[in-house]
Amino acid sequence: MREVLQVSVSPYQGVVLPTTRSRLLFALAWQWGLIRFNWFVRIGRNPLKSYSDINEGTAGVKYSKNYFRRYSPDARIFWNLFLLASIPDVQKDSLLVIGPRYETELLVARSLGFRSQGIRGLDTHSYSPLIDVGDMHAMAYESGSFRNIICGWTLSYSVRPEIAAAEMNRVLAPGGYLIVSVQKVAQDFEETIEGVLRPSARIQTLASLDALFPHLDRVAGFEPKKVGQSSHTLVAYRKSAEAELN
Repeated sequence: MREVLQVSVSPYQGVVLPTTRSRLLFALAWQWGLIRFNWFVRIGRNPLKSYSDINEGTAGVKYSKNYFRRYSPDARIFWNLFLLASIPDVQKDSLLVIGPRYETELLVARSLGFRSQGIRGLDTHSYSPLIDVGDMHAMAYESGSFRNIICGWTLSYSVRPEIAAAEMNRVLAPGGYLIVSVQKVAQDFEETIEGVLRPSARIQTLASLDALFPHLDRVAGFEPKKVGQSSHTLVAYRKSAEAELN
């Protein structure tokens, strides 16, 4: 039976990167993301590409598109990356970031040692050649394509999370790691984004995530006792090295 570890705050808040070089690379990656976004917004050389065939499984598509008016990556992106990078036997040759919105997660992943050529993003909209435009419920990647997958909050926008979870499991390579974080809210939380599942039906606890990924082994899990708009459940799963590809 899986043990549930509960903490009231993120265990990665205030993490200090180990070397001056890694700190510098981290800061440069963040600023480079800002420069590239401003290039897109102000000069407009790179058009915003939109996926025109999103199925009914994804909510908040218009809401997400509005975010491209400003550069505002959320602090939540750190938790997934730090958790993945802290796993002792993680192989950094390939990484898929689902729903990155901006390039920040991809560029920061490079600063943490992930191989540049193996990093891809997937989102419903993109201005970046690093981010593929598509649907997480029907990914255009071969089975076992990525050694690591990060899905920060994006699962909360799915009204068919079981399909999205099955796709993540499919494209994850045997022996690879999946990091998922979701918002955890109170039952009376009033969602402002049209179409997003209400708290009673939302995937937001360790138990609900475990049920969603029954074929993966949980190696770390953090669930807040108190809930609110900034409360997150964070979990790391590993796919068995003996798992067969679909």
